Amino acid sequence: MRMDELFDRFREECMDDLRDRTRRDYERMFVKLRQEFGTREARDIRPRDIVKFLSVKTGRVHRNRLVMLLSMVFSKAVGKWCIDDDLRNPCTGVERWTTKPRTRYVTDEEFVAFRATCPAALQIAMDLALLTGQRQGDIVGLKWEQVKTNGPRKEWYIEIRQGKTGKHLGIGISPAIEEVLQRARLMPPDAPREYVIRTNARNKRGLRFTPDGFRAVWQVYMRDWERRGNPEFHFHDIRAKAISDNKNFQNAYLLAGHISQAITRKVYDRNIRMVEPLR
Repeated sequence: MRMDELFDRFREECMDDLRDRTRRDYERMFVKLRQEFGTREARDIRPRDIVKFLSVKTGRVHRNRLVMLLSMVFSKAVGKWCIDDDLRNPCTGVERWTTKPRTRYVTDEEFVAFRATCPAALQIAMDLALLTGQRQGDIVGLKWEQVKTNGPRKEWYIEIRQGKTGKHLGIGISPAIEEVLQRARLMPPDAPREYVIRTNARNKRGLRFTPDGFRAVWQVYMRDWERRGNPEFHFHDIRAKAISDNKNFQNAYLLAGHISQAITRKVYDRNIRMVEPLR
């Protein structure tokens, strides 16, 4: 079986349950994989071919991701579709490029200064990301129906089902979060009010930001920020700041919704964490 056929089958059977962003990323990655491996027979691809594919001077992280996807396709072919008893996953055991976790920490001064250059919708998104520690997709896609009351005490909270991990969180609404939500309630346009963060531009999803649309708007203001001589940072770095600035590491880990504390410590805890001496 040719690799093009395996790629087609993976797209048909394995991508429906993925997030929109992940599907788009995989579609772009399949273009490159088809160029490199598409016409070849699956059984003819050897580990040395993968090593050669990885041997680039630039774009090493992207090559790692391409090989990750290629390995997923082979795993399905071997372990689920059983297309050939002699087929093996050639990506298994191949050494990939070592990558280092991102270390960019956004200071309070940078956050405040850049925020002041942004329109109201971006300010609300930044504030919610900082206060809740959630990912961009979960912030931009936040609906008013997710703002709920809990039990007889009528405590308000934001219900989050994280798009990436599926973790189910209830984030209490502090006075600071309530102030941000109140600003969001007063934002034009008045209707529809399905989404907390709204754009003035109509699109196929109504008045909400599409993921690509939000990233495009963010980049416009970030490029202007860089032109003024300031260091760039990503929207995702605000999530890291929320975790890094949280004095209680256990609470930071729970807020992040990570599967393990190791991910929280290694990737997202970027500031100096003050600890008590022995005595």
